[in-house]
Amino acid sequence: MSKRISPTAIGMFVVGGFALVIAAIVVVGSGSLFKKPQRFVCMFQGDVNGLKLGAPVKFKGVQIGTVEEIEINLSPGEGELRPDIKELRLPVVIGIDRSMLIQRGGSGEALTTQGFDAAIARGMRAQLNVESFLTGLLYVDIDLHPNAPLNLALIPGSGSLREIPTVPTTMEAIQKQAAEALAKLDKIDFNALVASITSAANSINQLTSSPDLKATLASLKQTVPNLDRTITSLRVALDNANERIAPLTASLQKNSDEANATMKDTREALLEVRSSLDPDSPLWVNLNTALDQLGDTTRSMGEFTDYLQRNPAALVRGKYVPEKDR
Repeated sequence: MSKRISPTAIGMFVVGGFALVIAAIVVVGSGSLFKKPQRFVCMFQGDVNGLKLGAPVKFKGVQIGTVEEIEINLSPGEGELRPDIKELRLPVVIGIDRSMLIQRGGSGEALTTQGFDAAIARGMRAQLNVESFLTGLLYVDIDLHPNAPLNLALIPGSGSLREIPTVPTTMEAIQKQAAEALAKLDKIDFNALVASITSAANSINQLTSSPDLKATLASLKQTVPNLDRTITSLRVALDNANERIAPLTASLQKNSDEANATMKDTREALLEVRSSLDPDSPLWVNLNTALDQLGDTTRSMGEFTDYLQRNPAALVRGKYVPEKDR
């Protein structure tokens, strides 16, 4: 007699089969078995504590990949460190899913060789950011930093992985600035600075308590009013001088004009007298000399009058003489 098969076992087998078929459809439909993310390497200089395998890779907050490897050193075929890099750089290999990038609005151009180089030239950099302050987990943030320097740690083309340059985290930048500030403070000779300040304070104290300074200040109290009175007197004197100079200048101008007219008439009379004399006579010679002197006098009077019109203050202070002619 054959053993009877349990209907319950048959039902469970059928349900399990259906579950496997559905799982296979989901996996194959999503294409996860056939996806091959494009891999890049980021050489981080700081601490990567809090970054886990599978951590998201984001562009402006939108996830486009995951962290695939966190190493201490790259294998020889993945990339070669530049000889001038002395500090430790921790390689983090990330995978960017092209289909995910396109599905979320990206063009995927940056994943091509030409597009990748153009994006790096525009300032594309990788940076570690905090996913959650409660857990302390980190993620890799890829964004454009146009002013960031291009600090490549690997020799370009030395391995299979293309390098995305990195920038320090905000905390690392603050720590670096603080360290530089402390280094500058270490160079300051505080003992000499304190001694200099103390010496300056003592000098000020001695100066303020000096009897000579007190006597000088007391003397200034008496000198200032006297100086004010002197300046006021000078102003009054100058005003009076200006009032007197103007009429005096006008009077001199009038006298000069009258003198010029008189000398002109005298010259004409002498010319008439000379015309009636013998050219070889001594009187004729003397008249010529007198006429020349009269002409010089007329010109001098005219020049003097013109100078006073341009410089009336010369009646008070005299004519200006240059330093070299004194």
